[in-house]
Amino acid sequence: MSDEQFVATLTEFTGKPTANSAFRLITSCRDFICRQAMRWREPMLSLSDKMREIMSEMLLILLEDFDPARISHPNSVLAYLQTKIMRLTRPEHKRRLLFIENYDEIASGRCNFSPERWRLAEEIFVILRRTLLGWHDYETTRLEFLFIHVYPEIRWISRLAASHSGEDEKARIECDKKRHQSFNRCLRNELAELQNGDFSEIMSWSSGERSHLAWRLINIAPAEIGNEFENERRQLADWRENIDRRQSQTLSNLAVAEKLLESMKSTRKDLLQIAHVAEEAAPYGEEPDTLVQLLGLPAETRNVAEEAAEWNEPAVTMNDSVANELFDKVAGEVSNWLDNLILNKNAAEINNKNTYNSH
Repeated sequence: MSDEQFVATLTEFTGKPTANSAFRLITSCRDFICRQAMRWREPMLSLSDKMREIMSEMLLILLEDFDPARISHPNSVLAYLQTKIMRLTRPEHKRRLLFIENYDEIASGRCNFSPERWRLAEEIFVILRRTLLGWHDYETTRLEFLFIHVYPEIRWISRLAASHSGEDEKARIECDKKRHQSFNRCLRNELAELQNGDFSEIMSWSSGERSHLAWRLINIAPAEIGNEFENERRQLADWRENIDRRQSQTLSNLAVAEKLLESMKSTRKDLLQIAHVAEEAAPYGEEPDTLVQLLGLPAETRNVAEEAAEWNEPAVTMNDSVANELFDKVAGEVSNWLDNLILNKNAAEINNKNTYNSH
């Protein structure tokens, strides 16, 4: 695709997402989408399925992760899209999420998102961000920030915090367990008041829908921070992708996380108008971990670095006319799905309260 074509279609789509603008945007990325689809080593998915997952993921990312008024460098948008699509198509080298209730290694089914499910996902997203950024105690906020955005395990975070403050490690772990339980209880209470469905509904969603929601919760989108913290956002993502939480973590990474946390608070001050009252913490482990239910559990991987040469390997090829016909058919289906999603979501927006990245 040419840069000019992508810029034009991106501007059109973000300004007015419709079936037509979605189709033109997808078509402008034809080479990229086909290349990723044909390199996706998943025998359980057909080529059309792979195209459908990539197309729908791209459109959802653009709708959810970007503020159209702040897109000043379309090339950075494409780089961001490529990074997130690689997580979908190359899971063997990335942090794979396991959802115990409907365990499925193939994260497919994004086009199962109905307007109702998308509104529910949006509301869950806003509630988690609001609860995190509005929490009254900084130690808990930082703990949960690292739990959500880096790795969902208390002990490694407690060890890092103890190293930073000079506290006793065992005492810190016990305190953090109670902090985490209090946060989870409050989050569970908030999710019990959902306007767009019941929290238990997400347990029956497809693995693709749950994976998309989980990564939206985990990932920090460009619209959530100041432009000046883009390097820190990438550093945190690198930390998440390469962390071995069994090893000591550097305090410089903690400093990066703290900068991003403060930027998120500053960017969305409207979400901070919430008061939390800490409850007496019950013994840790007696209640379900709501965050883990949302985020999934990372599969243990060897964290083997991906060779750059792999991205230059010859793609699987097929007849150009067949590929183009298949691409256009799937692009049309995904564009119409997107159009229905947008029209119905806008018609039933939650009193304009849950459009987190639209401001």
